[in-house]
Amino acid sequence: MDRPNWKVLLPASAGAGFLLVGFWGLILGPIAAVAFVSARSGKQDAENGADDEAGRLAAYMAEAAKGELSRADPRKAASPAIAAADAPPAPMVAGSRKSTFDEIKQRVAQVDAARAFEALAATRLALLDNGRDAHAATEAALLTKRLAPANGQAGARLRAAANAIGVSLAGGHAPLARGVFSEFIAERSSLPLAPPQWEALGRALLGQGDLMEAAWAMHAGALMAGDRATAQKRLIEVAGKAAEGGQSAVALKLYGALLAKYPESQYADFVRANVKAEQKKLGKA
Repeated sequence: MDRPNWKVLLPASAGAGFLLVGFWGLILGPIAAVAFVSARSGKQDAENGADDEAGRLAAYMAEAAKGELSRADPRKAASPAIAAADAPPAPMVAGSRKSTFDEIKQRVAQVDAARAFEALAATRLALLDNGRDAHAATEAALLTKRLAPANGQAGARLRAAANAIGVSLAGGHAPLARGVFSEFIAERSSLPLAPPQWEALGRALLGQGDLMEAAWAMHAGALMAGDRATAQKRLIEVAGKAAEGGQSAVALKLYGALLAKYPESQYADFVRANVKAEQKKLGKA
């Protein structure tokens, strides 16, 4: 079953409910829609545990709507503005949209275990409203990592991380992209990023001096695109940056990785000459 478009489904179901039963249909319509989608997705989730997150999110949305219905009173029904003013704040942890990655990470770590999924649901709903919100996407990735078991739910965890990296890079939030990548470094080879995203991530890492990670990302993107020549050039490029920065040991690691992986490389002679030059620098040092 394809993922539902909640931004269309929920308003449509609310409108249909209003036409059928009046004001209460604004609440009952979305509840029915969420329950229906949740039931259908539940069948698929039994076959694919990685999609269980979607069912849990739908269930949370349904329970939240039911809670609002049970607490409603005639005064709020008569005045939506009063109801909105009296409603409790959304359980989001992001707060300021100018937060740094470290601040977001700290807030996520401080969320009570009993409210962690509630916080995830809130960030996911924020992303339904604005899919380009890099801060909400980062928060969702960190919460998903926290909630998804290490030995399961890998699909949900990696999708959330890849989305956060992609949204952050597209929005010019390179520090957020680097932060999320660092949190998922052990699973980097499984991150579902496109070749241009790997290249952009590598450039962001390179700009911060994360040379080994930058080389890995750019090399991976080129290989994914089927361009072995460019993959080798990326290793040489980052090794050259390391050499220019006085990091001969890092340069030698990258040159060595290239020669080991591509022993017949057209750049082998050039690389070997650079290896000798960097070895001399280390000898003098």
